[in-house]
Amino acid sequence: VSIMETFELRYFLAVAKSESVHRASESLGVSPGSLSKAIGRLEEELDVKLFLREGRQIKITEYGRLLQKRASEIIHLEEATKAEITGHRGTLHILISGPEIFLSHFGVSVSQKVREKYPKATFEFISCDDQKAIEQIQKGEVHLAIVSSAVPPDLNSTLLGQASFKTCVGLDHEFYPQTSRGKVIPVEDVLQKSFVSPSNPVLGAVGHKQSLDGWRDDKFPRQVDYLASSLKLLEQIVSQGLAIAYLPDYLIKPLNLKILEISGCPYSCTQKIKLVTRNPNEISWIKQVF
Repeated sequence: VSIMETFELRYFLAVAKSESVHRASESLGVSPGSLSKAIGRLEEELDVKLFLREGRQIKITEYGRLLQKRASEIIHLEEATKAEITGHRGTLHILISGPEIFLSHFGVSVSQKVREKYPKATFEFISCDDQKAIEQIQKGEVHLAIVSSAVPPDLNSTLLGQASFKTCVGLDHEFYPQTSRGKVIPVEDVLQKSFVSPSNPVLGAVGHKQSLDGWRDDKFPRQVDYLASSLKLLEQIVSQGLAIAYLPDYLIKPLNLKILEISGCPYSCTQKIKLVTRNPNEISWIKQVF
């Protein structure tokens, strides 16, 4: 009688995640041949096809999707059992996904909270947008996600914090002296100046009528002269006074930016940042920590 081994399930999950034996081989440090043999044994035992070949690519099947969910539950149960038995002596490797800004500002505090209970825990942060982070939780590819979008009813969420977006400038911007003196600047004047905005959702999910940084360009169209594909690049552009930015309040203070007081603009953007998990009963260490 053949019995599925947990290492085979881990190999399968790596291939299912990337839908590529080669990429899974690189991430695991295991030869492609070993991965192919493990998947072959699983397919033989279950008597189903887990992947189909499409040219030089492979595509996971519906049976593969089902095993992906069950295999992640088995691996999580194995980790939770070790954590329960060994307690603080146990080692956990925890995967946390979400937008870069949430990982850097909330993910670190989350990791420290886990380490209070499990000092040997290690962490892997995976930067992606909200939708991808939620998909990874549902597939069991990560343990935790940090998002600002709506959370599906099959997942659990805990509020980590709230953010209000503010219009801000760097030290060398021409508006800096005026706002330092408390001057209120009409929105018409602000719209004549250069803005920097993200070209992808590095600031997390915002309202459906808002631009990627939460600004209402449909009502107050800006002069966006800089598009930044990364959070670090956006920070550099606004900090050097090259452009105005619309950023969450918790990011503005560490960057030593100045918030502009603007008249004539009634709109605002707020976010609720949430920690998302699957059912904590499936992963007992999450229940103990959060």
